[in-house]
Amino acid sequence: MQAAKEGKSNKRAVLAAILVIVALAAGFAAGYFSRSLIAGEQQIETVKIGALLPLSGDLSSFGRRNNGALLMAIEDINRFAEAVGSRFRFQAVVEDTGTDPQVARSRIESLAAQGIKAFIGPMASREVSQVKPFADANKLLVVSQSSTAIALAIPGDYVFRVVPPDSYQGRALAKYVMSKGFTKAVVIYSNDAWGVGLFDSFKGNFEALKGKVEGVPYDPNAKEYSAEISRAADLASAMGAGTAVVLVSFEEGIQIIKLASQNAVLSKLSWFGTDGLAGNSKLISEAGPETVSLGGLPCTVFIPPNNPLQEDFKQRFRQRFGEDPDSYSMNTYDATWMIALSVMLSGEYDGEKLASFLPLVARRYYGVTGYVQLDENGDRKAGNYGVYQLVRDQGALNWKLVAFYQIDTDTIVPLGG
Repeated sequence: MQAAKEGKSNKRAVLAAILVIVALAAGFAAGYFSRSLIAGEQQIETVKIGALLPLSGDLSSFGRRNNGALLMAIEDINRFAEAVGSRFRFQAVVEDTGTDPQVARSRIESLAAQGIKAFIGPMASREVSQVKPFADANKLLVVSQSSTAIALAIPGDYVFRVVPPDSYQGRALAKYVMSKGFTKAVVIYSNDAWGVGLFDSFKGNFEALKGKVEGVPYDPNAKEYSAEISRAADLASAMGAGTAVVLVSFEEGIQIIKLASQNAVLSKLSWFGTDGLAGNSKLISEAGPETVSLGGLPCTVFIPPNNPLQEDFKQRFRQRFGEDPDSYSMNTYDATWMIALSVMLSGEYDGEKLASFLPLVARRYYGVTGYVQLDENGDRKAGNYGVYQLVRDQGALNWKLVAFYQIDTDTIVPLGG
């Protein structure tokens, strides 16, 4: 029975992919399409796609799920390639970055030396910032599923991002914090390209709503954060009633939350977070009760619209890995498809060629995250955001979707339950 179910899922995945190809084909000349894609009589060519994922260190729980989505994409793509007679087959080569920018740089250099010209990841903007100069200089295609730093929104480079930049998350976060009745905010943020950009976006949007913001930057490589906690507590005391705390961090934020829960001022305030911690399982295991005591840390994160392809993917992911995929895992699945389709449609595995084809593919691609339209910087155009909060449900701690930010109406929609 299980084999029959898997067979049906595989057929659905191939059918969905064929529908995507049909849509893509409509935008290309039929003769070119037939030469570059339907080439069953030619010798099979294996294309290696590099993946720079945080299988250890900060974001490791996300890296694990992203790796699962990548493997599923490769399997689905290869079934599709065989079904349509493409000469291309695809293989993922995964390297652990540990969310370390220097390691990410060394890993892309190593994979490039092996002839790999297209990459999924890295996840963190600090990593993307480090690999970008090498990718641009060597014409290597980099498609990040989760890098959102505003400073990386650069036209004409080799870095593409299938997630909106933080100019949108800052708006969603400001709108949500204000909707909960807070008119003042102390923001504790990572002092890097991602954290600074998101802080600036939140500050601009929150102040546009007549709110007041004070910032406390921290070094993400520091060993402890007691000075930042003390500074944040002083600012919150001075700001008075109606003050919330916003945490812009990755997993180093767990230590900040632990310290805050013991602080006489900060432990009494409501805390909010961002995509750096939304859905993080390590936070549950290491600081779950403390996080709940601070209000559950409602976190904004990009959330793709539901569609039948997504529901099928989620079901297959759960059956295989025993957990739900996060938004960035679904982005990984779509990004892998977009790279593979660019190879099949261009007929070449060349970074410069792929960088020119990827935006064309994106215009007509419809995947598990819906339409993936890219802007002039090669980043996803806008997007909606979910708000996930850590809650205690029947004795267990879980991340729960509690609100939804709609970009088209600029409104927060609370979810019941």
